[in-house]
Amino acid sequence: MFISLLRMDFKNVFSSKNFWLCLLVLTLLFFVDLYISVYAPLKIEGFDKEHLGFSLYFWLGTSGSSISTLLFFTIAIISCMPYSIRFLEEKSKGYHIFIVYRSSLKTYFSSKAIVTFISGGLLFTFPFIISFCAAILMFKNKVLEKSFYDNLYLFHHLFPSHGITYMVIYLMIMFSYAGAIAVFGLWISTFVKNIYVAYLAPFFILLILQPFFEIVYPQLSPMYLANPIQPIADVSVFHLVLVPAVMLIISLIGSYKGIKKYVKI
Repeated sequence: MFISLLRMDFKNVFSSKNFWLCLLVLTLLFFVDLYISVYAPLKIEGFDKEHLGFSLYFWLGTSGSSISTLLFFTIAIISCMPYSIRFLEEKSKGYHIFIVYRSSLKTYFSSKAIVTFISGGLLFTFPFIISFCAAILMFKNKVLEKSFYDNLYLFHHLFPSHGITYMVIYLMIMFSYAGAIAVFGLWISTFVKNIYVAYLAPFFILLILQPFFEIVYPQLSPMYLANPIQPIADVSVFHLVLVPAVMLIISLIGSYKGIKKYVKI
């Protein structure tokens, strides 16, 4: 029953107009970035292709472009778009009770949480994945310009000769953060009634908390930690793992209790 429910939830994601619309917008943003960050610089007379013509310089994650900044700023909105509010929609129709009675609360919750995590992570990382493919196909991967990675702290030893490894690591990091935020959105949807509030609440909560993180402990900011440019110092693997893990665990517990509240077993 769990596999059937999981298959049905994934089918709901990939048959959703909302998901494909978001995917289209993100694809268009990638092409805009491709023009701004790749095509335009290469056409500039005097551009140092020998030292700057490498994949990490042009990858969306490390290019420092306005599109990249926009994506990280709106990570909570993008991550929650695919499936975070699905429970709210089913709850408003009473459909969740029918599914729970035919399976179980744990099966229903597990399927929702897994699909929400994967779809949220996949949607956010999609433009970075296609940018990654384009960058490694179009440019060399060895970094000759040392100043490009002087300000990096974590995994900096991978930059000179293992740029692909660095990008893959941060694709996984971005996926985990986006997935955790998506499940956080699922938790929000269990106690709000308005769809738009459910979509936007995680974004505004992170936005409100961001100044607090910057002043008190910037190493705990999801927006900073998920960014391959590494805008803050003193970040460790511990920070990278701790923040999404804690966010995910709290969101899972909250989501389960929230869903259970609407199901009489």
